[in-house]
Amino acid sequence: MSIDYLEDLDRAISVGKDLYACPGTQSSEWEISSDLETLEKKAKRSANALKFEVHVYRLINKADVITGDSFLVVRKILEPGARGEPRFQFAVVDTKEAAEMMRDVSQGPSPYYGASIEKTFKPE
Repeated sequence: MSIDYLEDLDRAISVGKDLYACPGTQSSEWEISSDLETLEKKAKRSANALKFEVHVYRLINKADVITGDSFLVVRKILEPGARGEPRFQFAVVDTKEAAEMMRDVSQGPSPYYGASIEKTFKPE
């Protein structure tokens, strides 16, 4: 089921749906949403909690990555949450080769996504 969720995200990105991601306040925790305003609030909270700069990324097709962009990769597919929601540990890497090597393959090779910085938030 979790790998299906990741593949659905990959398809949505491929057809041009606007999706954004930002790190949460916990290690490797990320938020993904089509609502940029919601993620901006979460990114501000994360920047203040973590005490360092946090980026909100626009997820893009990995074939469209240009110099300066990164890749968002699933490091580990976790057990579903209490309500059955999929859970993952993510990481941001700079190269396609790193994304290929780091991605979770426990349920088959997990997809990874291009990530372009949309906004940056500094701690207050």
